[in-house]
Amino acid sequence: MVFVVKNSGERQQFDQKKVEYALIRSGANPKLAREVAWEVESQIFDGISTSKVYQLAFKILSKHDNSSATRFGLKLAIMRLGPTGFPFEKYMSRVLDAYGYNTMINQNLMGTCVEHEVDIVAQKDEQKYMVECKYHNQLGIFTGLKEALYTQARFEDLADGGHSFTHPWIICNTKITSTAIQYGTCKNMKMTAWGYPEKENLQDLIEAKRLYPMTILRTVTDEVKNKLARHDLLLTQDLLKLEPAKLSKLSGISEKRMAPILDELHQITNNITSEK
Repeated sequence: MVFVVKNSGERQQFDQKKVEYALIRSGANPKLAREVAWEVESQIFDGISTSKVYQLAFKILSKHDNSSATRFGLKLAIMRLGPTGFPFEKYMSRVLDAYGYNTMINQNLMGTCVEHEVDIVAQKDEQKYMVECKYHNQLGIFTGLKEALYTQARFEDLADGGHSFTHPWIICNTKITSTAIQYGTCKNMKMTAWGYPEKENLQDLIEAKRLYPMTILRTVTDEVKNKLARHDLLLTQDLLKLEPAKLSKLSGISEKRMAPILDELHQITNNITSEK
């Protein structure tokens, strides 16, 4: 029996099915996902970290299906958004825009007691949300009750100050604790996290409309990604909308060297996978 160690230090029995399911979600066909999961199981050892398991699966999958491997790296790609260049709230604003919300980011609003910087103001139909974005750049860090209490307190101060928000909304790029969910449900708080809720969780919102962050690209250096981000090109879709000559100019990459980048962009954005 092999145990893996989570970032929290908790030991958990390795579950091959979890790896297989994650691979299928990334677009790998079930047969390949099962084979990769088996290979992962054959190479791991007792006490290996979950992040190492993840990296091993990514490495093995990339040998067989580059497109699926890239999408399998979605969670890490979001963690690479970082505080500068690719701010999480700016990316999430683009995601919400794609679902019909009108959004504004980094709004300074006065409550009854103090001023608050609201990450995203999102409005759709009669609903107006005060969105609090919780970003973590490491696996295994949960958004918990403290963040939920903090978000609710800000929402109430702004509501008391005359702002017409109908609900608070926490969006985080990692998992959310059961206690935070219990509190949020009680307070009618909207919560979107990695794997929560069962439907329309963070990865669902991204994958349904293929709103992959540009940081998911494996054929582009961080230096080039930063150049493109300065032009508000945050999604792979943004890059595909550009003529190759324009993309070449903005990225500093010659048109002759654009072929592998364009190929990866098409594979990811158009969700091309191996034959099932």
